[in-house]
Amino acid sequence: MILTIEYVACLAERYHIPLEDVLFIALNINGVNLECDYNRMRMAFRLTDSKLFEYAKQRGELDYYFALPVDQDSPFAIVDNIMLLQNTVIGQAIGATEDICDSHYSRRKGTSLNINPNSRTSCHGCQFCYTAYQIPYDRKRLKSDSDLREFFEDWMTKYGLTDLSQLIQVSVVTGCYESGEAVCHFLVTLKKVLREYRFAGKIFYLGSQIATQEQLRSVAEIQPFGICFSLETFERRELLRKDKRALSLQDACELMDFARSLGCEVNFSYIVGMEPLRVMEYHFNCLRERINKFPTINTLQLHKYHQATLRDPEAHCLDYYLNARQILERIFGQTNLRPLVWEDYRSLWFLTFDKEELHGIRTP
Repeated sequence: MILTIEYVACLAERYHIPLEDVLFIALNINGVNLECDYNRMRMAFRLTDSKLFEYAKQRGELDYYFALPVDQDSPFAIVDNIMLLQNTVIGQAIGATEDICDSHYSRRKGTSLNINPNSRTSCHGCQFCYTAYQIPYDRKRLKSDSDLREFFEDWMTKYGLTDLSQLIQVSVVTGCYESGEAVCHFLVTLKKVLREYRFAGKIFYLGSQIATQEQLRSVAEIQPFGICFSLETFERRELLRKDKRALSLQDACELMDFARSLGCEVNFSYIVGMEPLRVMEYHFNCLRERINKFPTINTLQLHKYHQATLRDPEAHCLDYYLNARQILERIFGQTNLRPLVWEDYRSLWFLTFDKEELHGIRTP
């Protein structure tokens, strides 16, 4: 089936979700045709002010942000800063550039800060990861309290800030440390330094290296603290680097329970597109009671160096992702857990979750 705006509209009606949500899911999984030498690009994006996107227009939700594979076979294309689906104008690409691997980046209009203190581009082995192919702007590691002070002083100077009180969250999303103890030591050091700058928000860690109860106890002092266990796949664990898949699903479940008992915010990350939906549904049902925050759910993005076999055979059509969305809405519909639109630019939800409106700042 050729992806056209008419087909997107047909799917939106069939699945009872906004056309905009179907469009953005399709954009993330197809990438974009852009005349460049990049493997991956990023951009701010503004939906065109047309009747096509009346729902987003009525809500005043026209501004978004995307990081996408560059694929010359994609039905989406950027020509003279205009995004097209086939021949239909979708919106404006603003500041399209290569998606380099930064040492840090902001979200939620500068009120949430992601830091990469241990060089993500030095971390290799997970077959679906694209970071190894990015231009590395993350070589300087942040290890000591003096490293962190220098980093935050520079960041505050750049944005004309006198402290970090405006931040609601500092997220640590980075390359693998030499040990789980090293991760915990860094997080405790980070909290100590952040306090010096009047930071009262949450520290959030996404990874798989905090793998024992002792390690979790050691970071309990930095509350409020959130931990996202980087699972990514449930049964195709061979796709993970060796030390990452050493954290079994059973171990992860026990750690989630323990982290919740310590008062931590707990969830896990998963990539939709690599496994059959029955596998996804079974394990999400098992894990739902283990978490107190909506999971970080990303759609699979294939880049030119990736093997096509990473994608589950069923995941070659858009219906797979829309069915996945419905399954997860059924699983979490009776809970109070919902996606945060500012934390994830390639999720399954943009404007609605089931029939509920999702609100939030969608730009950095």
